[in-house]
Order: sequence, then structure tokens, then C-alpha cells
Amino acid sequence: MICEKCNNSLTEEAKFCGICGVAVGRPNSESIVSHETSSQSEPNSLPMVSFQEAIKKGFNNYFVFSGRATRSEFWWWQLFNVAIQIVGSIVDAAAGLPGILGTLLGLALLIPSISLATRRLHDINKSGWWQLVWLLPVAIGIIIALVSWIGDLHNWAFYGTAISILVVFTLIIFVLLIYWYTRQGNDGPNAYGDDPRKAY
Repeated sequence: MICEKCNNSLTEEAKFCGICGVAVGRPNSESIVSHETSSQSEPNSLPMVSFQEAIKKGFNNYFVFSGRATRSEFWWWQLFNVAIQIVGSIVDAAAGLPGILGTLLGLALLIPSISLATRRLHDINKSGWWQLVWLLPVAIGIIIALVSWIGDLHNWAFYGTAISILVVFTLIIFVLLIYWYTRQGNDGPNAYGDDPRKAY
């Protein structure tokens, strides 16, 4: 055994260094194991949100546009949203309705979906307004339609080019938002609130 202060060689039974007088501490195996275990898992971390919890949180925070939301909360809600739309479409088809139930369900889930997307963007320290980037392709489409109408254009090359640009731009926005929604949130508090993965 070596003294940590003066590098003097010590016997295994030594309690003090014979040169500098420093007490020799021996870490026991229990303290090493407990230290390693505590460093691997944070005691104040919360478990991942389940499917049922995500739905409950989605409805409980119907009009809540502040705070943060975890990835699991966001993606479970998206799964629920898709499942509800499928069920609505099946019922509409079976009842011979022209998409009435599916439309009503979509409208009922629109506001909680927007508020949840806002909180998910807050979790990566971005403004919830970034989700409105979807409006840019719509605006570009309207501009293309206006230019062709005002200019009385009937040139298929113009339409082909315009539609290609619109599709590429829409794909870029889609990939960007998916990347943001799948990113791990900031560890600890950020400008939008406390970390939803931690118990405070």
C-alpha cells in the first residue's frame, strides 16, 4: 500500500504513514459498490411515462401551453391520436358517414396535440411557436397558386418545378420537426420549467 500524500510504502496493517503522519483510509467493498450504484442510477429520476399516463396527462393538460413534456409522453399521445383516427374512420365507413366522426375526433384532439407539441419543444429549450413552421409550405403553395392565377400561367414546367420545390421544402420541415420531437430534453431545469424526468 502507498501513502497518497508522500508515496511512502506502507504495510497492510498501517493506520498512519510513518513519514508524514497522514491517516491511511481503506475504502471497503460495500462503499465502493454503493458509490458505483448511486452514480449509475439517479435516485430522483422518474420512470418513463406509460401509454395510459400519457393519455391522462394529455387530457389533464388540454389547454396547458407552458412547462415541458417528455418524449414518451409525446409519442404515446401520437399513437393514441392515430388509433382514434383509425377507429373513427372505421366507424364512419361502417355507418356510411362521410368522415363526420373522424373529423369531430380530430378537432377534439387538435388543441391537446398542439399544447403537447409546445411542451415537447419546450423540453429541448425551443419555443412552441416553432411548430407553426408547417404553415410555410402552405404559404408557398398559396403564393404559387396566386402567381399562376395572376399571371395566367399554363406552363406545366412552372407547375412541376413549383410542386417539386414545395415537396422538398415540406420534407425538410417534416424531418426537422421529427428530429426535434425525438431529441432528449435538457437535463435539469431550462427556460421553460423543471425537468419532467426528475422528481423535485
